Amino acid sequence: MSSNSIIKIKQQNILQIKRALIALGSATKPEIAKHTGLTVATCGNLLNEMAKSGDAVAENLRFSNGGRPAQAYRYCAEKTQFLSLLAISENGTEKIYYRVVDVAEKTHSQGSSLVRQVNLPTLKKMAMGILKKNPAIRLVTLGVQGCVHEGIVAFSDFPELDGRAVQSELESALKIPVFVENDMNSIALGYSRVNQNEKDIAILFFPKGNPPAGGFLVDGNIVRGHSSLSGELSYFPFPFPKGSQRRFFDNAKRALPGILQVVQATIVFFDPAVILLTGSLSEDLKKLNFEKRLQMRFAKSKLPKLLIQPNTQEEYFAGIAQLSIQRLLKI
Repeated sequence: MSSNSIIKIKQQNILQIKRALIALGSATKPEIAKHTGLTVATCGNLLNEMAKSGDAVAENLRFSNGGRPAQAYRYCAEKTQFLSLLAISENGTEKIYYRVVDVAEKTHSQGSSLVRQVNLPTLKKMAMGILKKNPAIRLVTLGVQGCVHEGIVAFSDFPELDGRAVQSELESALKIPVFVENDMNSIALGYSRVNQNEKDIAILFFPKGNPPAGGFLVDGNIVRGHSSLSGELSYFPFPFPKGSQRRFFDNAKRALPGILQVVQATIVFFDPAVILLTGSLSEDLKKLNFEKRLQMRFAKSKLPKLLIQPNTQEEYFAGIAQLSIQRLLKI
């Protein structure tokens, strides 16, 4: 076996141990070996190296019934942090929310900034300021309301980002890895995370005065499509011109037929276990007997669980955290 292969295997084994420590919180060598499938000896050698480098911390000896005390270890999560940025446009205002979180999902700082316009200079300035105060940040993940394909924002609610290679431009400025993701995909993943890892989910977003959007999980995986167009509901074949969507979705009563169309199509094409309706228009759907109207079109046994939740910011941050941790454990 070549030296490169040996190094690669070692790196993969360390990665497995990191994941095990994050999942278990604190564990002994035998417990980590059982979780990873590695030998106790391999786990012991690598944990000793990780303890020396500061990636793992040896804790107090753990006693078991009739057995010898065993050394427990935990991953030093605070050394590996990420910055989550959410660019939000709603009701004519633009905001950037942020959180600094470690791989054990502990939040170290958070805040928001009302900006005149979300653009690359604004994002760079804000991120640089946060990075300066938090040297343990190893990754920046940005959530955007729009179509994102391979780090390029094809179109969005932020005109100055449209057509820009936002991911590579931010990486060049910040000098650390950056990942850019669609907001609805992140919310779908975050809802799954905080709800017992539900695998089949549809998030349908109906903001007042703006075109709708969606995010979908099938078998626990984000549905992106060939060009990441999945969920861009402004292209849905409504019975009115695309340019009329802002006016049509200006109030729930007028938008109701269109919302019913989208939900029906979602059930037929994806058959999710859960449909979560969110956005400012969703608050009024209960008053319009939305669920009863839907039941007139489907047998009750065929309907997914229907939830109305206007604010999904916590799910958004949870999804961004999952995407960030997945990438950090590959870097």
